[in-house]
Amino acid sequence: MTTDRPRAVGATSDPAWWTKDEERWELLRFEAAHDETGLPLDRWWKDRQDVLEAFALTAAPVDHCFARFLLEQETLFHRHCWGFSHSIEIAALLLAEHRRPEDVWHLWEAICTSFDTWCGLPHQLLFAAGGKQRTISYVTNCDHEQRDNLLEHLHELDTATDDQVTALIAERRQYYTDALADIADTPDRDDNR
Repeated sequence: MTTDRPRAVGATSDPAWWTKDEERWELLRFEAAHDETGLPLDRWWKDRQDVLEAFALTAAPVDHCFARFLLEQETLFHRHCWGFSHSIEIAALLLAEHRRPEDVWHLWEAICTSFDTWCGLPHQLLFAAGGKQRTISYVTNCDHEQRDNLLEHLHELDTATDDQVTALIAERRQYYTDALADIADTPDRDDNR
């Protein structure tokens, strides 16, 4: 399949480059397409995956707005293309690290995108803003159209303290750091993973 523009990441995979100018984010925006056999795809998934992997390898948090944008694009990608890619979990982790209550809605949308994201994403990330009780309190006081559905699900989940959620985020980040470092150290790396 041909694309209308060259790969964006070829120019830079430096995380700082992406956060300096919001106009650059457009290079990573989801764009629905289909391959020659009719299977759904995102024209720019590889660029976004490369950027997400670069951010997964950096210890510093990602700009909050950029993290939210990346998760939104991954959610659109997964809604269109089915399946589960590690890229949506990395995006969810990057957003969850900010520990903001309002992000529960973006995390919930990502989890609910498909059967695969429901099974693949850690639901405990919904408690990123301070554990189970604080999250339930926040959601209870919101006027969001998904409030009742999310509250029902939050009540069904095991209790998670803020410390437990912090540990989960750190463990999942370390998992991706180790996995991506192993891939980078593999002599004949196949970029079509």
